[in-house]
Amino acid sequence: MRKKQGILIISDGLGDRPVKALDGLTPLEYANTPNLDCLAREGSTGNVYPISPGVPVGTDVGHMEIFGCDSDKYYPGRGPLEALSGGIELEEGDVAFRGNFGTVDEESIVIDRRAGRIQEGTAELAKALSGMRLKEGTTVLVKELTGHRVAVVLRGKGLSASIVPTDVGTANEGAKLVIPHPEDPACKEASETAENLWEFTRNAMEILKDHPVNQERVRNGLLPANVILTRGPGQLNSIPSTAKKVGIRGLCIAGDITVGGIARLVGFDYYLQDSFTGGFTTDIMGKAKKAVESIEEGYDWVIVHVKGTDLAGHDNQPMEKVRIIEEIDVMVGYIMNHVEKDRCYIAFTADHSTPCEAKDHTGDGVPTIIWGQDVRRDKVEKAGETYFMEGALQNLKARDIFALQMDLMGFSKKRGA
Repeated sequence: MRKKQGILIISDGLGDRPVKALDGLTPLEYANTPNLDCLAREGSTGNVYPISPGVPVGTDVGHMEIFGCDSDKYYPGRGPLEALSGGIELEEGDVAFRGNFGTVDEESIVIDRRAGRIQEGTAELAKALSGMRLKEGTTVLVKELTGHRVAVVLRGKGLSASIVPTDVGTANEGAKLVIPHPEDPACKEASETAENLWEFTRNAMEILKDHPVNQERVRNGLLPANVILTRGPGQLNSIPSTAKKVGIRGLCIAGDITVGGIARLVGFDYYLQDSFTGGFTTDIMGKAKKAVESIEEGYDWVIVHVKGTDLAGHDNQPMEKVRIIEEIDVMVGYIMNHVEKDRCYIAFTADHSTPCEAKDHTGDGVPTIIWGQDVRRDKVEKAGETYFMEGALQNLKARDIFALQMDLMGFSKKRGA
């Protein structure tokens, strides 16, 4: 079979539920999306589940599945993925955490889990903490990621990831920091790891409190990033290369370095430049142009990731979500006009749903389209969760969509004679 190419556009957290302020429509249905409507009209559509109906997933699991990797077998925990995304080379026995720079008061009450969505100065804050030595010879590695996000690694002997870390969770802002503790009190390794994490947390609070970055933030009326909230502990497993398994050369274009790190883990290249952010604003057209250039350069599969729709969902900003969807639609139009329809497929999906009123990930299906000259068309005429209930891809899973793309592109291996 003649090999073809593909571009996959991921609108992080896109899926939503009817929003009263949008006349009972979802942000995707409310937005003006002539190009996504065209993809829907000329392709196959559906609401796709990241792993199964009603099961919410994180960005990490969602993207592993989109990239064709079985998270049930290979998911190492969010912490190792964050650490690897930040460039930390993990060693056997390391326990890694995903973290947030957050804000606590003098009583260790969590005021803001994201320190006002801090964007500047996180590298300096992380550097001030990385290399900290704890009891029993444990060392802490800290690396800033996108925005308020940070990776924390405990490196030492006899550590365990089976602990409950410090983060209070989205629904519990206003509560005290969680004191780390083992999932099983009888586990000596987990108990010692929890004690190490608590020692790091307290030491970090003392260092961050008087750090020049935070002093400047307070002077400017901003929340100080005076704590690191940790969650998602894990230890690294061996993750197979999707690229080698399927035989494709892939590239991920993303401002969110966690997504880029996951792409690297499964064997794809990762492209990032300063204007490609993981925030509400990013260089949408720059990503579109890079995607087209990469197809011209010979990449088989190019992934374009946009984070803003997820952030808008978490912050319950439906009109902001609409705005970002309309920007993505312009990007889609550019890509459609600059690829050969008979040689390149375009797919559009999300890693999970983040409904505005829920302000968190849910187990709803995510709007998905596959478009190309020889793609089987269904009868859907417009982009939107409600409309896609009538689509040909309805109720499939993320790895099904990956398999369909690879088959259309000519990379699937036949079973049997």
